[in-house]
Amino acid sequence: MKFKVSRDLDAPQALVWTHFMDFARFETDMRRQGATLARVGDWTEATKDVEWRGAVTLGGKSNPLAAKITQLVAPRAYTIDSQIGGMVCHYEISLVSLSETVTRVALVLNLSAKTETARIFLMTLKLTRGLVLQRLEQMLVRQGSAAETEWQHRKGG
Repeated sequence: MKFKVSRDLDAPQALVWTHFMDFARFETDMRRQGATLARVGDWTEATKDVEWRGAVTLGGKSNPLAAKITQLVAPRAYTIDSQIGGMVCHYEISLVSLSETVTRVALVLNLSAKTETARIFLMTLKLTRGLVLQRLEQMLVRQGSAAETEWQHRKGG
């Protein structure tokens, strides 16, 4: 199952890239939602092949989580491949500079199931597709708004 969202941000690509590479913020958001998450090897800079391990609750059940940045092409795109229980997740962020001060951010989340339990969970997601897309949009808005605000302050506005 594939989900796609995009948003145009009023900030330069390099600044937007910095905000979307802020994995500490992402980790904090995950923990607020009840996930446990740890960096494998205690890395401080996100690069290709860095990993996370932990657990996340889906459908009322705790599932192991393993995630890894599998592609990173700064400042244009990165891919995180993960497995949550029996579900495989492919998460892509790409940035396109539309002008010196406008950047389009596109997010693609592709989910597939390896187990019957994961297939049932994906069927549930199909029923709530609109809610999933709304949450992905909200995530883009949160990270994008931070970049836009920083850009406005840098410009003096």
